[in-house]
Amino acid sequence: MSYYVGIPLVFLVALSEASVLPMFRIAGLQPNPTLVLLVAWLMIRGPGEAFVLIPIGGLSLGLVDSAPLGTALLALAPLALLQEIRGAQLREGGLVLTVLFTLGMTAVFSLIYLSVYTLSADSGNWISAFTRAIIPVAFLNVILLLPVYGLLWITSGNLRRATYV
Repeated sequence: MSYYVGIPLVFLVALSEASVLPMFRIAGLQPNPTLVLLVAWLMIRGPGEAFVLIPIGGLSLGLVDSAPLGTALLALAPLALLQEIRGAQLREGGLVLTVLFTLGMTAVFSLIYLSVYTLSADSGNWISAFTRAIIPVAFLNVILLLPVYGLLWITSGNLRRATYV
């Protein structure tokens, strides 16, 4: 699984996030599958592929969602910092670290969107947004992360084995 699968997958996930998922909201909230996929991809497959997929995901999501152009790319940019925080070592059993990074990146992603909307004079109360939207969406993202992480982990077996040789 590499760019041949990753690029179309990221594009399809971004397209479904903007077009299909709004019809299946849970209590008015929807997870961010593009963010979840990119965090899991970075944590399992490493920065080589993820650093190519992050801008593709940001551009794809930015073209299909209703936010100002470039907002999704700007919101996904801090994903590149996860590699520096995580370190250069790939580790087996990194699910706990991936969950923590998903929670943190959901907050950063949402706060960047909220900042862009504030600059365009379209935002509301930040504290209310954090408690009523960002925290519940972070937990929805973690629930979505579990099957995504499992599928990526299973399909990346050869990559993981090559890393530890």
